[in-house]
Amino acid sequence: MSATLQLPAASQKALAGSLQKYSGSLGADWVQQALDRILSGLKSALNPADESRSDGTTAETGASPSTVRADVVSDLLNNFKDGQAIAETLNLDFKISTALDVAGGAGRFVQAQSDVDEYPAWALSRMYARNVPRGFKAGPKGAIIPVPDDDWPSRWEEAGNACGDDDWLPWDGDSQTGRGIALKSSGIWEQLGSLRDDSLGNAFPPFAFNSGFDVDGVPYKECVELGLLDDGDKPEPADVDLNKLFSPIA
Repeated sequence: MSATLQLPAASQKALAGSLQKYSGSLGADWVQQALDRILSGLKSALNPADESRSDGTTAETGASPSTVRADVVSDLLNNFKDGQAIAETLNLDFKISTALDVAGGAGRFVQAQSDVDEYPAWALSRMYARNVPRGFKAGPKGAIIPVPDDDWPSRWEEAGNACGDDDWLPWDGDSQTGRGIALKSSGIWEQLGSLRDDSLGNAFPPFAFNSGFDVDGVPYKECVELGLLDDGDKPEPADVDLNKLFSPIA
């Protein structure tokens, strides 16, 4: 499997269509130009290049929310006097950040299938802090109020029960420091990305908008110790269809 991922035309079309929904009723030529700029940034993020520095070292280059946003705002300024205000109205920071997160997750998902013999499973756990974690909501005077059955352990159990296989383990630990482990080939990952209204519809993280949970590879030996595999089993990668890699972002 190739070390880099080319964004298929069908995926570009699906992602462009989902991002188009963010533009509201301001449809104009510059909207498509902005989307084209975002897609160009996504491809750059998926396939970063090595840039030579004057000191002889190399640095990986690619798109970031700030650089893509700057380009989009520049396009807007060419058409409107107050492009910055329009950019804020369209909530470009959130859109671009989400799009880049999804693109990056897709790239890691595809590449993760190439080392399935060494790391047959993924572990889902918190990687990034959130002021209001999923499973809670903001209350008066800064209070954080639990929302029953909305945290990741609850979602994990629901996805596991719906996935139709036994290649996953019950959630280990609490909702913030625990983890859920499943083989990369398990259907739980696809289910996890399709459970709720805030789900992004993909079989890779981020599974929901503004999620602070991500995945790490679980070594073969640990998978055997946990009972996910018998010693000597040949693990299978997930079934990846590049033309259906992205679901529309609703």
